[in-house]
Amino acid sequence: MVIRGGGLAALHATPLRERFYSWRAGRGERYVCTIFSAEEEALVAGFARAVVIGVAREGAERRPVCVLSTEEFDAPSGRLARAAAVALGVNEWHVRFCALPVEVARHLAKALLN
Repeated sequence: MVIRGGGLAALHATPLRERFYSWRAGRGERYVCTIFSAEEEALVAGFARAVVIGVAREGAERRPVCVLSTEEFDAPSGRLARAAAVALGVNEWHVRFCALPVEVARHLAKALLN
């Protein structure tokens, strides 16, 4: 199994360890994300210029299920994708704020979902 993500070592002994997570893309790029619970979906839908990774968390294991830019997150296709993701166990939304969310979303989707 390829390890594609992990907690931040600098935050390991702090309460913030549960609020941030780092994902690695295909060429080793590291994308630090803020973690929001599934119940905070409405808050996440209001963000701009970000990439959102739907994550199914079971204990310490996190599995990426979908990747959306915030441009598509609240669009009809994004709402369908979110509903499907929740049905697949998504209980966290990992948000990476960035200047080019559509391009970063494509890059992360290719790295995390293949």
